[in-house]
Amino acid sequence: MNQTYRFLRISTLLLVSLLASATHAKDVVWGEVRPKGELDGIPMHYITIDQKPHDTVDIRIDGKVKESIWATLPAFDNLLVAVPATGKPSKYPTQVRMIATDRGLYVSSIMTQPKETLVRRLANRDEFIDRDTFGMTLDTSGHGLFGYWFTLALGDSQMDGKVLPERRYANDWDGPWLGATQALEDGWSAELFFPWSMMMLPNVEGTRNIGFAVARQISFTNERLQWPGHAYSSPQFVTALNAMQVDNVKPRQQISVIPFASGTVDQAREENKVEVGVDITWKPTPRFEVNATLNPDFGSVEADDVVLNLSASEVFFPEKRLFFLEGNEIFETTPRANNGNAMRLHTNENFATTSRRVFFQEFIPTPISILNTRRIGGVATQVSVPPGVTPNPGESNLPTELIGAAKVSGNFSGLRYAVLGALEDDVEWLGRNTLGQSVDIDASGRDFGVARVIWEHTAPSTRYGIGAISTLVSGPRFDAEVNAVDLHFGTNDGRWSADFQTLRTEVAGRGGDGTILDVLFSPSSNLSHMIKYDYFDRGARLSDLGFLRRNDYQGLQYVMQYASQVPRGAMINTRGAITLDVQRNLSKDQFVEKAIYWRNIATLPARVTLRTILGFMPSRYEDFDTRGNGSYRTDDRIYAESLWATDASKVASLSFGLGGWQEHLGDWTYLASAGVTLRPIDVFYMDLDIKYRKRDGWLVYQGGRNFGAYHGTEWLPSLKMTWFLAPRHQVRLSLQWAGVRADERGFFGVPVGDGDLEPTARTRTNHDLAVSLLTTQLRYRWEIAPLTDLFVVYTRGNRLNTIDDDAFSNLFTESFQDPIVDFFVAKLRWRFGN
Repeated sequence: MNQTYRFLRISTLLLVSLLASATHAKDVVWGEVRPKGELDGIPMHYITIDQKPHDTVDIRIDGKVKESIWATLPAFDNLLVAVPATGKPSKYPTQVRMIATDRGLYVSSIMTQPKETLVRRLANRDEFIDRDTFGMTLDTSGHGLFGYWFTLALGDSQMDGKVLPERRYANDWDGPWLGATQALEDGWSAELFFPWSMMMLPNVEGTRNIGFAVARQISFTNERLQWPGHAYSSPQFVTALNAMQVDNVKPRQQISVIPFASGTVDQAREENKVEVGVDITWKPTPRFEVNATLNPDFGSVEADDVVLNLSASEVFFPEKRLFFLEGNEIFETTPRANNGNAMRLHTNENFATTSRRVFFQEFIPTPISILNTRRIGGVATQVSVPPGVTPNPGESNLPTELIGAAKVSGNFSGLRYAVLGALEDDVEWLGRNTLGQSVDIDASGRDFGVARVIWEHTAPSTRYGIGAISTLVSGPRFDAEVNAVDLHFGTNDGRWSADFQTLRTEVAGRGGDGTILDVLFSPSSNLSHMIKYDYFDRGARLSDLGFLRRNDYQGLQYVMQYASQVPRGAMINTRGAITLDVQRNLSKDQFVEKAIYWRNIATLPARVTLRTILGFMPSRYEDFDTRGNGSYRTDDRIYAESLWATDASKVASLSFGLGGWQEHLGDWTYLASAGVTLRPIDVFYMDLDIKYRKRDGWLVYQGGRNFGAYHGTEWLPSLKMTWFLAPRHQVRLSLQWAGVRADERGFFGVPVGDGDLEPTARTRTNHDLAVSLLTTQLRYRWEIAPLTDLFVVYTRGNRLNTIDDDAFSNLFTESFQDPIVDFFVAKLRWRFGN
């Protein structure tokens, strides 16, 4: 009897479950898709979405997807597993619905998975970590010219940016879009609204095609779903999106006014100041847009990473200021201008969140760009210091205040244009004369001007473009001018692409020329070949407003990228790149770079990632660190490093690294690293990293033709803690320190006529060195609304150079106790506009 009752009960429950599932499936009206083409067997689609007047669409962005209008819209579930690149549907359904209005695009998504598997983690905007996310990419040009990408994480953290063909991603653009999420009993849901006014929307009569992709990250299965489901290694992305067809969507006038006020207490310079300013955006049509900023307060709320650099090479720092980030993609004249693109090319990184995010940093080429907006309002470079006067520590590294800047941009019949101008305020440094008396060091500020135009056309099988850019820096000591022309070509199947640029510079009456050529061939999604050629003569100079690590050279690089989703032994999948690099200086016809690198990334069981690099650098001449004092010959050298990172979905994820490289004279520098990310609760996380280097035979420039060979130790610890007091209320603490102590074990000179370094007499009794760099920042941010924030920030930092025989603890203590950067800032910005 009991068995019969049990059988009837189970049968009834199964019948009820089947009926409920059938009823649920019947309620969903699936959207119609039409074939658009395919790439490596992955289909793209056309869809038509519903449109209604904005005032009739009563949708509240709360993530619940409860408004009645959603039930009337067709759903789409065409997502395929793109990472790992199986190209198959996921076992967990996704229902995506879209509706367009005259003001923007509404999107909702209902994502099924077991509730206990949901991963909700709050984080800073644009910070990629392992968690459940939903995202969209929109190509509003309709021709694969550019795209906007948006990602919303469970818990409402936002990520966004722009992407140029094919995967030149940048996350330095923040748009005023809305998004919210909601946990469900059988998964989670999301609602998003993208205003047309925040995106470039060309004039189109009748039906408009908007390229789009939909993405979903499922943390617990370590899957990234995408529609279309292209593998990350596929040769196309921006030019191989789906297309939604909408009617009567017209560009909208955009007006945005963001006034801001800040108060600063600068204890290091013993001065206080209150500043007010405003950012203004006016876009009456897609053909014309004006952005302006008056009396901007650009610094203070963000801190750059600490980098210990004793070489002649300049360190590249990314732009973080809102005014210069908006619409900056038009000034990227070649793929070389994007710093993230350089890392992706030479490592074949897909920046997955599978494991703790640690990456190779050594021997990655720096960008080559005609416009590096960090120069505007950056360190003053045309200050004449009077004889007998020395600037106080840190003064020459201070940013320069701006009076204002303006930018006009737009497009017309395939022609895009932009003009940028900025005026710096006068420079005021503090210094001391030979008597120890305080002295003011004054100089006029610089003026900057940039003009850019590019014409692009897409044919049935190819796309091409031609552009030009001119820049001018006018300063109190000299003017610097750059003029360049760039050409671009690509096939619509993504197999071939080429980018070419030729330029002429005129700096202080001296001219120079340069050329860049990149050719890419991608025979499949798993293999690509790139050849890169550079030529910059001795007079070429971009560093006044652009970025170029060195001139006086011609170089040739070959890069082969590969990827495999086929398991091989313990490796679930692999990807990597092989790079061959040679460079010769033009003035002496010497090889100044010869290297071959193999970088590999392997995903192992238990979501472990192993990154490995092997490099061989044959003997060459070093002519750059000598600062124009001849060239010396290096030994053959070897470089090897491995990084091991564990499962990022755990409460604690770890990373370890070991490696080493040979210095120029053959001695070894050994390196080790370790790190941990702790996420005990959704609203708190902490990153703790430490790097250690044991140096032997490390050559450091000593002036003239002299170098010291050092034996020393270098420590680079960093700590980052973020706590969300409440949604949109964040407290962040960051501390980075770099300390090195090194004993001079040999003193060498560059021989006249070049060759091997020769022992020479020391220029002073003690050449030992100790360097300490410190930056720490405590920041509170209240994100009141998109682009409306309150910041309260305290920053403290120092750079200490000493020859004292101090322990590392003393180096750190002295840097912290006697800072050259020590200020408190409160800043409020408030966005008004449509």
